[in-house]
Amino acid sequence: MSQTRIVLAPKHKVKAEEILSQTGIESLSQLFSIFLVNYGDKLIANIKGN
Repeated sequence: MSQTRIVLAPKHKVKAEEILSQTGIESLSQLFSIFLVNYGDKLIANIKGN
């Protein structure tokens, strides 16, 4: 497995930590992966206006 790092803007850290604490997701990396897999196609469709 390869790794890619992302940067989380400080203004979003509180929300991300809230999601972690309420869901039991263990890391920001896991959180991002879950969002990408579960909501990535919806995000693309919404941005394109479909």
